[in-house]
Amino acid sequence: MKKIIQNSMSFLCLIIGILGLNSCEKDNLSSIKNNHPFAITSDHTNTTYSINILYPQAYDPSNSYHTIYMLDGDDYFKEAADIVAESGREDIILIGVGYANKNQRGRDYSYPEDRDFPGTSGGAKEFINFVNNELIPHIENELEIESVERTLFGHSLGGYLALYILFQQDQPNSFDNIIAASSNFMWYNAYLFDLEQHYFDTHDSLDKNLYITVGDLEGASINLFYNAFKEKMDKRSYTGLILHHERLKNTSHRNSPIITFKKGLSIIL
Repeated sequence: MKKIIQNSMSFLCLIIGILGLNSCEKDNLSSIKNNHPFAITSDHTNTTYSINILYPQAYDPSNSYHTIYMLDGDDYFKEAADIVAESGREDIILIGVGYANKNQRGRDYSYPEDRDFPGTSGGAKEFINFVNNELIPHIENELEIESVERTLFGHSLGGYLALYILFQQDQPNSFDNIIAASSNFMWYNAYLFDLEQHYFDTHDSLDKNLYITVGDLEGASINLFYNAFKEKMDKRSYTGLILHHERLKNTSHRNSPIITFKKGLSIIL
């Protein structure tokens, strides 16, 4: 198992590098119809984030909406916005969270710190503080967007963060629904498994909707860890948890986020 984790970490570093390069070639997101971008600088992470908000065509500030917070917004917001538009859903507001300058996903989406990781890591707690105490209050108080429920979407290391938020007990979980695509269960010697075990040891309820996926073309290691996590969750008896899981057919790591997002709209919302 240790060798599998080491091999998987090498794959993770490659994927993080690829996604970092992709973010350097951002689409002109401001040109998307009904998209209202802005930048926000966090006191918790000392980082400026590029935020894109897709409003419904018939947006009414007096209504409540399903707000979807999408990690790696630099990479996936445009495709996700197209899916929301094609769905005809007028009850969704999509919020893409990206970076105004250097991509810091390796730092923001991980915990604990891994000193063997080539780059800064372990900053998830500060990033969660940014989301809870700066981003969501700005969205809901300053922009006056009322959420009927909040969904967090993450892919790869972003999927790890989404599941980390679900099971950690140090900070509030501001989300009702979690959609985690191709999560990096291998981070820090599969720390997420220990985190879930500790939660299970101290809680018998988990009042959330959870949808997890993996692509069948993503390789043996990531599928192995996905299977182990899925089987573990299937055996749990959390009160209130609505669990959905799916192995996506003919799907690679790069293709899984948008496929998962599209399916998640109908499964979770």
